[in-house]
Amino acid sequence: MEKEQLSSQQRIPYDSNSLTRAWLELPVPSQGIWISNVAGAEKAEFIKHWIKTHWGFQANFIKSTSYQSGVKNAYYNPEQLGVDRWLALLAARRLEKGAVCVVDCGTAITLDVLFANGNHQGGLIIPGLTTMRNALLSNTDLLVSLNEHVQAHKEQAFLAQDTHSGISSGSLYAVIGLIEYIKNKFEKQGNPLKLILTGGGVAALEPFLQKPYRYIPDLVLQGLQTIVNQ
Repeated sequence: MEKEQLSSQQRIPYDSNSLTRAWLELPVPSQGIWISNVAGAEKAEFIKHWIKTHWGFQANFIKSTSYQSGVKNAYYNPEQLGVDRWLALLAARRLEKGAVCVVDCGTAITLDVLFANGNHQGGLIIPGLTTMRNALLSNTDLLVSLNEHVQAHKEQAFLAQDTHSGISSGSLYAVIGLIEYIKNKFEKQGNPLKLILTGGGVAALEPFLQKPYRYIPDLVLQGLQTIVNQ
């Protein structure tokens, strides 16, 4: 973050060599380091040791809490809510007025509902698009990259005429159906939800979304920024 604004972001592998090469190219932080980690305790220890050794800082690992920045966590055990989901909710609260449905499309797809008063209603977790497809297509010759199929899918019929298309289309419709179901459920209860999307899997869903939505690729980082600025 530079001058309280997010700088450009990049994706790198989790292994220690890749992290070391990438981080050594960064300027040494001048104020502090805040981290959202969902890669487990082992990676956290590596990151903590690396930062202390190379930059001389004690890393601040963000955790989900019961209440912060106007958002009340719905989980009975607040820390069990993934910190990436928590940060996405904090950012959504700051960026949008009214009730929102936050969908993060990655290895897993998470969906959380936040009311206008800041009360988190809870959420859902399902396998991500690639995870769903791989579960059915592992160890077969049918598996191709998701991007290749999404491009071909645009010209295909609503119902597939081959196995691979059936699995790919089925996983897409499953996610779209879940989003529509949740939005319709709350709309009938008098709580229409604005849809916010984030995560690397959004591109595959966009051609099939019927209702208005807002795509914010750095939503989690914006939530982290909210905490740091405070």
